Amino acid sequence: MKTAKILVVDDEKDIRNLMQEILSEENYDVITAANGQQARTAWRDQAPDLVFLDIWMPDIDGITLLKSMIDESLLEHSRVIMMSGHGTIETAIEATRLGAYDFLEKPLSLAKLLITAERAISDLHLHTENRHLKQKLPEQILPIGKSKRVVELRDTIERLAKYTMPLLIKGESGTGKHRVAEAIHKLSVRHKKPLYEIHADDFDKLETVILGQHQTGSTQLGELVRADGGTLVVSNIDALSERGQNFLAQLIFDQSFVRPGDSKKIAIDLRLIALTRGRLDDQAALGHFREDLLQRLKVMPVELPALRQHTEDIPELTDHFLDYFLTHEGLNYREFDVAAQNVLRQYAWPGNYRELQNLIQRLLILGEGKITDDEVKRALEQSKTDQMSACSVDTSIDLKTAKERFEAAYLSHLLRETGGNVTETAKRSGVERTNLYRKLKTLNIDPKDPK
Repeated sequence: MKTAKILVVDDEKDIRNLMQEILSEENYDVITAANGQQARTAWRDQAPDLVFLDIWMPDIDGITLLKSMIDESLLEHSRVIMMSGHGTIETAIEATRLGAYDFLEKPLSLAKLLITAERAISDLHLHTENRHLKQKLPEQILPIGKSKRVVELRDTIERLAKYTMPLLIKGESGTGKHRVAEAIHKLSVRHKKPLYEIHADDFDKLETVILGQHQTGSTQLGELVRADGGTLVVSNIDALSERGQNFLAQLIFDQSFVRPGDSKKIAIDLRLIALTRGRLDDQAALGHFREDLLQRLKVMPVELPALRQHTEDIPELTDHFLDYFLTHEGLNYREFDVAAQNVLRQYAWPGNYRELQNLIQRLLILGEGKITDDEVKRALEQSKTDQMSACSVDTSIDLKTAKERFEAAYLSHLLRETGGNVTETAKRSGVERTNLYRKLKTLNIDPKDPK
């Protein structure tokens, strides 16, 4: 990998020299500019990977220079880190909204200088790799298939992409909730702005990373402000803490948020897309989720079908995953024989798209030649064994609760495998059919739509 080239723009000679010395010791190729005009000449001639840009300079201020960089498409192949003294925090925030990667507050911390430079260049390399990959293979944005359910889902995605109201996407694990959220973002007017994702389970412990933090004498911006004008995706929203729910409510109802340690509202423009496996109503009924937030999210819910509900799309999905692994991972092509294709269509796919994708990857890695029905059956059986081995035991609950949870998971899984056939499920589980109906009702399981 070539040595990264860094441009330091600052009117203070001591700062320029110090930064050049420190960054050069880390094997970066460093060039400097003392004013805006020199900076313009340098980035046009040298094409730097990273620019450290001071906000206040005598001839041209940093924000004006940043806008010039954007106009000249410099940010497509470079990253910009703003530098500011005390009292210019709001200007730094404006710079990140325009497209700057980050900002450093003066006096500079040398440790933070090096860490920020490393992260910015890593981000640039990742962006470049992704761009090259997309050039090799046209991106598949919308769901794949010709079934009525998938055609309707594609129409829904294209329609909702035109609007900005919050959305709730519901579906079993592996049904592609993240991909649908991404498709809505990429087809919307916000597609040039970031899509930023928060995992609800991690919000509390990463709050200062996400929102930033205000302390006496310094302000950490946080990652969220960089997504201004874009889309916020919150996965597994039913697990969001009360603190996290309050943050989302303020974001939806007031278009703002407050950093930890601060009382000042930060205005922000984000479209919210929440993802859930379908337990949100139950959480609200138990008082664990804000009712006003739920009602706002439910204005336009999107229900994703399970793969067992449109198995006629499996041949097209199989071809897509085969092409993906051949192009992205360099695996060798293998063809499914007719009997193997029938096994794929008849299986209930409790793990949905993810299970099908993992199965195809396993078959391509471990075999060669045509894929037979026996090979598919063995791979599916091995997948079940692996899932059972990965199950953890929760010893924090009593035996009765643990038993109920296991029965619910076991019967739901079995119903998905049998396509909701209660007679077949009773036979395989060894439970008399009438007793099975009674148990399903007690466990609140719908045989035709087991979660």
